[in-house]
Amino acid sequence: MIEIPNLEQLGLTQNEWFDVCQLAKNREIESPVLLDVQRTASSLNRWDVVYSLSLLAGLETSVLIDCEDNISIDWGDPGRVILKAPHGFMAPFKLWVHTHPGFTAYWSSTDTNSLALGSTIIETALVLGAPGIKKSRNSEFCVLEENNKKISQSGPLNQWTDEEIIGWKQWYQSLQDNTVMEKIV
Repeated sequence: MIEIPNLEQLGLTQNEWFDVCQLAKNREIESPVLLDVQRTASSLNRWDVVYSLSLLAGLETSVLIDCEDNISIDWGDPGRVILKAPHGFMAPFKLWVHTHPGFTAYWSSTDTNSLALGSTIIETALVLGAPGIKKSRNSEFCVLEENNKKISQSGPLNQWTDEEIIGWKQWYQSLQDNTVMEKIV
């Protein structure tokens, strides 16, 4: 089992989290319980949970959130998950997240192909890896500073930022800071 802080935010007890971890370790990735936890975690931006379950399963996970906040969870093989929108999902997609379980967070050739193809319909993308979260924002959907590093200097990847990895420790700190602010407000 992987220790996750603030399980109560997900509506889980330690025992329930243990059971979900067992489902992931057993690669019972179509389990409604596991998928429900993945969706809940995604709706709360709890990428630590999404990544941890992917790591335990040893499989890549893809999360797609559409313009109506519908969440799709898809699983791939240990080295690849394909970006695909389920029937009925509405573009533009707010967010595409996928994992590189046990490896670094970077834009692989499969990832950059997906970003190039989705350059007119995806607003933001994240890749979750062992060191943390790598984010890319699409300039078609937001105004970026001129000095933002891009994934590529030309073509459709020129609209995507190539941002530094945010380490899990730093991400947890920002999660904690946001939780404290929510309690104050």
